[in-house]
Amino acid sequence: MKYRNVFRIVLFFFFITTNFVAQNKSYDLKVIWENTKNADSIRFNALADYYKLNNQAQPDSTLKVLDYYYQLAKEKNNTKELYNVANDRGGIYRLKGELDTSMSYYQEAEKLATKLNDSILKAANLGNIGNVYANKKDYKKALQYFTNSLTIYKKIKDKTGESRMLSSIGNVYLYIQNYDLALAYYQKALTAIKNSDVPPRSIAVIYINIGWTNYELKKYKESIIHYDKALKILEVTNDKFFLVSCYSTLANIYIELNELEKANFYAKKNSFLCNELKIEGYTLDSEIIFAKIAFKEGNIAEARKKGETILAGLDINSGHEIKLSLYDLLYKCYQAENNPEKSLEMFQKYTIYKDSIQLEKNKISLIREVIKNEFDDIVQENKLKNEKEKAELELKQLKKTYGIIIGSLILIGLITLYFNRNLKRNRKKRDELLQEIEKLKNNEVNALVVNPHEFQLVREKIENFIQRKLNDTDWNVLNILLKEPDISNKELAEKAFLSVDGIGSALRRMYIYFDIKESKYKKIALITEAIKISNH
Repeated sequence: MKYRNVFRIVLFFFFITTNFVAQNKSYDLKVIWENTKNADSIRFNALADYYKLNNQAQPDSTLKVLDYYYQLAKEKNNTKELYNVANDRGGIYRLKGELDTSMSYYQEAEKLATKLNDSILKAANLGNIGNVYANKKDYKKALQYFTNSLTIYKKIKDKTGESRMLSSIGNVYLYIQNYDLALAYYQKALTAIKNSDVPPRSIAVIYINIGWTNYELKKYKESIIHYDKALKILEVTNDKFFLVSCYSTLANIYIELNELEKANFYAKKNSFLCNELKIEGYTLDSEIIFAKIAFKEGNIAEARKKGETILAGLDINSGHEIKLSLYDLLYKCYQAENNPEKSLEMFQKYTIYKDSIQLEKNKISLIREVIKNEFDDIVQENKLKNEKEKAELELKQLKKTYGIIIGSLILIGLITLYFNRNLKRNRKKRDELLQEIEKLKNNEVNALVVNPHEFQLVREKIENFIQRKLNDTDWNVLNILLKEPDISNKELAEKAFLSVDGIGSALRRMYIYFDIKESKYKKIALITEAIKISNH
């Protein structure tokens, strides 16, 4: 009893505190989006933040805010924000179980995503529509939408989106009771977002799915581990729809394990949220859990009364699983109270719904085979498509490579031609300069008869021309050049008994003295000028 009272106080304090913080933040955001002096982007961001904060905590209030969001986006003619509103509305109505309304908003978002031509929005929208089909148990269509979305995410290398779709494909396999494949896809989803910056909720949802799969396999300890991981995230983010999923399943697990104190703990947490969310299916499930706990505790009369109260409130729209669970409970209660007439009545109804559910399971088995074949076809089709795209890419790359090679060969040819022509031109120029030197030596220009082997530079004339005295090193260099005009610097250094640096320094000095502008054959130009001066 003490445990239960402490729980009530802690739970009340937790939700009051959480709601108080959320309400304060929501009020601050409202002040921002209602301030018309703020930039449009700031107002839209505030509305988007409100949705993230409250779409699960206060879905009905969030829908009212989305009406304002829609009017503002329409007024500003902002297609992207209109997409966000349609998408957000679709998400809330899907969680509320109003699938037709949800689908209509997602289809509206689909048109806007097409208009925007945004790959990420298209992929997200395909995934959302796939979720609605999955909730409607149209698993074939769901799988098609998830696979198409996954293809886009892989193409644009969006790991977060890829993980979501892998998880969604896992959900399809979970729905059709192919648990091994479901777990395989959930693990792929976790691997895809490893070391990625993703919203904590996305990771929590994968943990919930793994937990539920293990629950279906009756691997309760493994299931608890993953639900606990999910709760560590969701109790911080306060995502109430997901919290209900965790609390109700954990309550049922602990009933199966006969750990009734823990079952009661999670049942109360679940009931608190179900009453707040006001979703009939959740509330009925919560009440049945309390009745099961009472039966397990030996409070047969209490369990029966709870069961009868729930039964009186059922209608034709109540789910078969809920009815099956309830008739099973009442059958056991009447049997324990030695009421054969009522016990038989409940057993007969239990059998009817069990047969109905078995037919559903048989149908699911058939769907499983169809989906397996469909998915194999989709995988094969995607494989062929990828191979074709890969082949086209390789061909394109090959053409590009050949183009580069041919272009490079042409460029090399042109460069070679250019350098050959330059080389020929330079050689011709060098030969002309050397011929001019020979002519000057022979003094053909001035028609003087001089033995070329006895031709000598006239130091005095040269020094007068450059208006400075030549040192012995420079004079020696000029005389060597007179005999070998095209000598290399290294050979010149050896003959002048100088270092290569010393020769370079002497040449640079004389290029300045003689005002040599020629850049290619400066030594030849230098000695040519010296011969000309000596001949005058």
